[in-house]
Amino acid sequence: MINNGVTPESGPVLVTGATGGVGSLAVAILAKAGFHVTAATGKLEETDYLKSLGAAEVLERAAVTEGSERPMMKTKWAGVVDCVGGETLSAALKSTNYCGTVTCCGLVGSPELSVNVFPFILRGVRLIGIDSVEAPMASRLKVWHMMASDWKLNNMETMIDEITLDGLDEKIQSILKGGLKRRALINLLNS
Repeated sequence: MINNGVTPESGPVLVTGATGGVGSLAVAILAKAGFHVTAATGKLEETDYLKSLGAAEVLERAAVTEGSERPMMKTKWAGVVDCVGGETLSAALKSTNYCGTVTCCGLVGSPELSVNVFPFILRGVRLIGIDSVEAPMASRLKVWHMMASDWKLNNMETMIDEITLDGLDEKIQSILKGGLKRRALINLLNS
């Protein structure tokens, strides 16, 4: 988003799937960078956790898609980090400000995108895909440098659930049922 002109002064940003590993990291980094972050989640019981990461507001995920059956929605976001896909991504595109940027890095909701061209041709919204697998080393180094300096998080331990190999099957089942909260770190030394 920053590479596409979205700054803290541009307005609020939305992070969907905010309690997951990518979403929670996005909330924390964007807040650290000075953005007004709205976190969207299906787990409102995690509101305190998301606010501890820096979210200024927490929305139930249904609030993001409310009214998304319309061709366009009222503008709300300067930028979006979407970790969900599907209807959520479609609604994010329809509710992003003029010349805003929506990044897409997840598809837990659906890999399908049902949206018209209006956000793109009437508001100049940009949709940017995020790929960490094939990202060029120069881009990786830049992000790693930022994470070790300007974006360095003081609360990283609150974002990780440490498990052993014995607990891996249970964690995978939780992930498949949409129960993942935070990142899972497998401790191989205590397995």
